[in-house]
Amino acid sequence: MATSQEIVHTDAALDERAVGDFSNEQLRALYRQMVLIRLFEENAFEQYSMGNVHGTMHLCIGQEATAVGSIATLRPDDQITSTHRGHGHAIAKGQDINTMMAELLGKEAGVCLGQGGSMHMADLSLGSLGANGIVAGGIPLSVGAGLSTKLQANDKVVLSYFGDGAVNNGNFHESLNMAAIWQLPVVFICENNQYAMSMSMTRSHAVQRVADRAAAYGIPGEAVDGMDVLAVYAATKRAVQRARSGEGPTLLELVTYRYRGHSKSDKQLYRTREEVQEWMERDGIARFRAWLLERDHATEAELDEIDRAAESELEAAIEWAHAQAEPPLSNLTKTVYAEDAEHAAAPARVPPAWIKRTFGPETPINPPPGEREITYAEALREAMDLALAHDEKVYLLGEDIGLYGGAFGVTTGLFEKFGGERVRDTPISENNIAGVAIGSSMTGMRAVAEMQFMDFVTLAMEQIVLQGAKIRYMFGGKASVPMVLRLPAGSGTGAAAQHSQSLEAWLVNVPGLKVVMPSTPYDAKGLLLAAIADDNPVMFVENKLLYKQKGPVPEGAYVVPLGLADVKRTGRDVTIVGTGILVSRALEAAAELAEQGIEAEVVDPRTLKPYDAEPIITSVKKTGRLIVAHEAPLVGGYGGELVAAIAQSDAFAYLDAPIVRLGGADVPPPYNRNLERAMVPQTPDIVAAVQGIVNYRI
Repeated sequence: MATSQEIVHTDAALDERAVGDFSNEQLRALYRQMVLIRLFEENAFEQYSMGNVHGTMHLCIGQEATAVGSIATLRPDDQITSTHRGHGHAIAKGQDINTMMAELLGKEAGVCLGQGGSMHMADLSLGSLGANGIVAGGIPLSVGAGLSTKLQANDKVVLSYFGDGAVNNGNFHESLNMAAIWQLPVVFICENNQYAMSMSMTRSHAVQRVADRAAAYGIPGEAVDGMDVLAVYAATKRAVQRARSGEGPTLLELVTYRYRGHSKSDKQLYRTREEVQEWMERDGIARFRAWLLERDHATEAELDEIDRAAESELEAAIEWAHAQAEPPLSNLTKTVYAEDAEHAAAPARVPPAWIKRTFGPETPINPPPGEREITYAEALREAMDLALAHDEKVYLLGEDIGLYGGAFGVTTGLFEKFGGERVRDTPISENNIAGVAIGSSMTGMRAVAEMQFMDFVTLAMEQIVLQGAKIRYMFGGKASVPMVLRLPAGSGTGAAAQHSQSLEAWLVNVPGLKVVMPSTPYDAKGLLLAAIADDNPVMFVENKLLYKQKGPVPEGAYVVPLGLADVKRTGRDVTIVGTGILVSRALEAAAELAEQGIEAEVVDPRTLKPYDAEPIITSVKKTGRLIVAHEAPLVGGYGGELVAAIAQSDAFAYLDAPIVRLGGADVPPPYNRNLERAMVPQTPDIVAAVQGIVNYRI
């Protein structure tokens, strides 16, 4: 069992090198903050024990010096990302303990409207970018915030807090590497409290010091006595000054200890009472109090008064929080998405706010396509070119998107035109690409990120699903994530099982995400501009076989609103709803069927979430027959959602035949050309399906 002497060697004296930075009043303010954090945690625990706190709770009792000492180095406009054990960081950054306590009690007056709870305290107005229930989950967001600072040419600094357990997570490696190569103003702070839940650092790390890992990224690393608020301040001050001057990140290891268990359910079987007592004898608050008295920076009476005042503050906060109202049930879905009120009310007629600001209020909505023909890839490139040229907050990032234009050449030429700061090549770090896009977009930028293949979204699901999709809701609607993730998808290129999937149904199932799937060059350009304009994370699915397809596309900026389906061909006998590449095949099938006297109506949802059911319902009422076709596997595929919508609508009574669903086979995409083609619905499959239901007789 590790002891404190084995973990870090310190003497009883505090590090006095930075004392000259403080007046006596400021030193007492540091003491007050530590006491306030300790009392908040103790009272929070009491409320939990009384059954007033729903869920779980992670307390930072014992770690007060790390939060107070480090955040004391910041300006008000600097930023932090926190952890599941983040109450101390929030208080040190200036969050109100009244609304924090109300959040713990699940009240509407809580800092996150009672929707975040203990692990998700946030106040972006104070630069507190949120606590995080995912180990290492906030580290990529801090890199994104640091990149946002660099791109906006201000000198803010980001402190990124995480525990010793996070150091063994891929997010740690990807984030430190990316911050180092881009020289971002991020200070990575490991609060090494010796245990990742029950796993001792001595058993989970092959190196003695977390700080030693800094050498792998070519950045400074320093281990500090985290029970000494002045030592923490001095080390963090050096790192912050380095970051603010443009010299890049630092890794600090603040060696500390949590007196309580990992969470309320922790039985603490992994450590002895003697070990806990040994650390408590080096308590950061008690040491600092004794030091203040010994050096005549405060009197006993002054410190006692601080203690009493803090107790009164907590008593008042608890009383206030209990008096607040429960959130109404109408709040349930209110803050999942960030919607422009005008645009949400009339998406077909009103451009979103960003479009109006960027290209003018008269920006065309669904304009005539004209006669100019370009490819799907060129249409996407034009949309990104326009966005980059007209808004300096827009930037691109992804693997090989610079000189090579990405895996499919879609961004070709943009690097040369806008430079490497705005068209930013990344290391192979999918989860961090997503996290950086999210973190930068929630701090003022509009990121357009590319995954080389949609399959690689599997490597980024933590940041997409657990961070980007949930941030707005967890933080009570007080944050937005206006980012786009471009996803080249689908089979037909011989790329086989790990580079050919259509995973859009996964993403549709995640509240907080929007999912777009254009099928024509016209839609690709207008929908991408609409996606960039949207204040939500948008998953933009691009079928790879469409990149070379040509079609009419207007010059200049225009919008195809998200959430509006399009009737690609009118007909009277059957409705075919296709997505992505299946729209083209449905149109081919419709042309062939027309020669047989069967007129098929082809409807393209274009946006899978939110989707526009009305044109499909109207079409089915007219034709009495429905076929839904997509490339993704049939089981669990998006077509089931559309079929359910028809079954639950009045269109169901108009059906003259059973609904037919066409989808991919339940196999990974094969390499062999014939097997690959057989896996996915082709034009003949649609023709045969239509013939079957047109001739259906009850």
